[in-house]
Amino acid sequence: MIIAKPCVTMKGIVIQAYSWEQKIKIDLAEVRDCLEKRSVDIRTFIPGMMLIAFIEGFETSIYPSGKIIIKELENTEKGKEIASVILECAGIRDI
Repeated sequence: MIIAKPCVTMKGIVIQAYSWEQKIKIDLAEVRDCLEKRSVDIRTFIPGMMLIAFIEGFETSIYPSGKIIIKELENTEKGKEIASVILECAGIRDI
């Protein structure tokens, strides 16, 4: 399940992936490599802590816990679309 909600303090969308069947854990190096292959602009990579990328023009912060923050985005459905690409790169499907 992907939950997306507006974030007033960050002025964007906060997305969290949840699953009853599996613990959500994102390998940031794997996601970085996958996004780079898709020509996504990677700005910051701190192993085990966070990955910042520009996806479809939005600054997107990705955390190992599955939390994703997309700045300046107001459309939660668009946020879920972007998150699904990230989760696919992380090998997480059908949540």
